[in-house]
Amino acid sequence: MSNFLNLLTWARNRTQRRQQQRPGCGLISCSGPQTFWQRLRRRRTGTLLQGVFYCQPECLETALTAQLSRLHVLAPAVLPPNRIPLGLLMVARGKLTYLEVLAALEAQRRAHRGKIGDWIEKLGFATEQDVTAALALQWGCPVASSSDPSAIETAGRIPLALLEAFHMLPLHFAASTNTLYLAFGERVDHAALYAIEKILDCRTQPCVAPRKTVARHLEHLRQQPRSSDVEFGPMNDFSEMSRISSSYIARLCPDAVRLCRVGGFIWLRLKIRTSTTNLLFRLPDMSSQFQVLSSQKEPLPRLCSPAFTEN
Repeated sequence: MSNFLNLLTWARNRTQRRQQQRPGCGLISCSGPQTFWQRLRRRRTGTLLQGVFYCQPECLETALTAQLSRLHVLAPAVLPPNRIPLGLLMVARGKLTYLEVLAALEAQRRAHRGKIGDWIEKLGFATEQDVTAALALQWGCPVASSSDPSAIETAGRIPLALLEAFHMLPLHFAASTNTLYLAFGERVDHAALYAIEKILDCRTQPCVAPRKTVARHLEHLRQQPRSSDVEFGPMNDFSEMSRISSSYIARLCPDAVRLCRVGGFIWLRLKIRTSTTNLLFRLPDMSSQFQVLSSQKEPLPRLCSPAFTEN
């Protein structure tokens, strides 16, 4: 009898040690195992969501629904209105004349498409390197001199749809400083960089690369299998997002889940030991948002005032 009591005491102490080692459930209203026998019979497992531990699938789904609801109504970041126009920069640097900028603006206006930098290149007024250098000056970033193939291979950490939407590419990862360098081919989106920092738990640094180079690498990535990316949408019901996410979490049993809003997307990253699965929910206003940004044309300036603007 004493041996049996010793066994029960040992089991109780072991359970208490496990409870002390793992954090409590992050849900205040958690109705986890109440009695000693329930705790003894049930192995204490759970998942980390945004760094907070949730002990049961029900607790995780409740917290996930609240997080998705908050991100769903979050307004996407807008472009800063105080950028120096690309045409003005190139004129100031002696790469273009005022009349050449006017000709590029007129070609853009007639075609009803394209960016001013594209038309400057098409008309032969400047090279792609000149336009890239001006973009780097416009955004206050360095120009990418070369790419690290191993960093491009880690692009699987970022869903391809996000890379394409922001026209960006992983360029280099510095393990010593836990910093991921991302090259942008058009405009630098600091809100996207901040979101990537939070979900990948690393620092990010932007730079500018030739647009055609970024497009070529993205096309190469598009041809590669990406079984870790699962995209849904357009979707506007955050309760449905929560149901789908909870289903994947229950099936894959990830150790940690992170989520964030990146432009017109909600991105969930499920970390399962050494692998990851990305769930990407495309919001219905995403396409219109980027269409508006890409369709903004550079207005024709007055001849008496070289006040250029650019999209």
